[in-house]
Amino acid sequence: MNKNITFVPIKTYIHNNNKMMTMQYSLKVKTMKGIYAAILIFCSSLVYSQSALNILDLNHELFPDKKALTITTLARVGDYSFHVSVGGVSFQAIAYPAKNLIKETISLDFVNNRLVIQIGKKSFYSNLPFWQLAPIVNFANSPYNVAFTQLGDTVGKQNAHYKFHPAFLDNLLGLRLFQSDLLNMPNIMWDLPVDAQGEVILASSEKAGFEQGDSTLRQTITDKLTNAGFSSFVLTDDKAKIVFDVDEYGIVFSGNPYYCFTKTVVDTSNFQSLRNRVYECYDIIETNAKILLKGKYTPALNPRTNLKGLLTALDKNQQERIFNPYSMYYVETALNTLDSLNRLTDAEIGIQFQVLDEYTESFKPYWDLLKKYNPAVYSAVENTSRWAAFFRYVRKINPNNWAAFVKKIENNGQWDAPIVKTPTSSEINYLRYFQEKEKK
Repeated sequence: MNKNITFVPIKTYIHNNNKMMTMQYSLKVKTMKGIYAAILIFCSSLVYSQSALNILDLNHELFPDKKALTITTLARVGDYSFHVSVGGVSFQAIAYPAKNLIKETISLDFVNNRLVIQIGKKSFYSNLPFWQLAPIVNFANSPYNVAFTQLGDTVGKQNAHYKFHPAFLDNLLGLRLFQSDLLNMPNIMWDLPVDAQGEVILASSEKAGFEQGDSTLRQTITDKLTNAGFSSFVLTDDKAKIVFDVDEYGIVFSGNPYYCFTKTVVDTSNFQSLRNRVYECYDIIETNAKILLKGKYTPALNPRTNLKGLLTALDKNQQERIFNPYSMYYVETALNTLDSLNRLTDAEIGIQFQVLDEYTESFKPYWDLLKKYNPAVYSAVENTSRWAAFFRYVRKINPNNWAAFVKKIENNGQWDAPIVKTPTSSEINYLRYFQEKEKK
């Protein structure tokens, strides 16, 4: 198995704990998936059910708050902080009408569990199944455009590692979007998840398609991805021109989502000196806090793990602060130094981040190969991007009709796909892994 390449914001390298606590008390470790990531081993809390994808066990952990499972944020493709802390799958495009439709009115209806589109004087039924239609409508009706991230709670285990937009939580379309973020695992992503009974999770409107992990098609995709020199990727439709038109059968689209590849180069030459400065600050804070608090200082107030608690205790101890002004001065000076370190720019620390436009463009023609490689996943992903873009356009030009349409979807829809739980984390099942190796 290939080694997992992981990048974190360099500010977190400085401190070997997973947080560098400053006056703002926040700097969380974030991880970034790399093309050579092949083993996804994540800490899990209480797992109440499990499905599987090839050699991956998909865990479904219990969290008391639904917010622990969801992500509500905007995509910022090309922004380093977005790629390092969110990444994943995001769709934000607004579709364009073909030239012959620019002046036509468009309205939507929902009849007999099907989407009806009226463009001008023509009406069309859409073949978009309800299990895709309903989540996509909810997604397009939302102010947020990140659909999925693998970079949820990677440290604290208080939230899910995998997080979904609320529209895609615990449904089949969310499961398909999750799988599209496994481009770095082409030996696995051709397959489809199975439930706890070993049955393939598939809607009646889908086709499984490709079934051989060692085919020429798989090798073609793998060869393109191997040694490409990128660190990470996101699946997006940012700046993609999605156009809709009509033919005799109904609405047709052009334009696809695509994988945007990025590269992060880290210069570690000054890490040690920066780390030493942080350690020195914590030592100064701890030494002088013991003088100020005397017997009230306990290990629970260690500034390396509980700086906020220590500062609260110092703030309450006004008398000693007056009697020991120099000790408090040293504490404040060290805190200011920590803040200045936390404000270092990426360039000052040694991060070079680049969007690989040329390689991204070269991979766009592979979209049709990916659809052939796994038609269930990539047809669903393509539908999500295109229809969400179309719905955003209709919402913009005909808001009253859009609001009425959304209510019809919410009140009258009938689900036409298996009920599933979207994964909160995953891990390699080594028993299945070695069994597959033995077969080969």
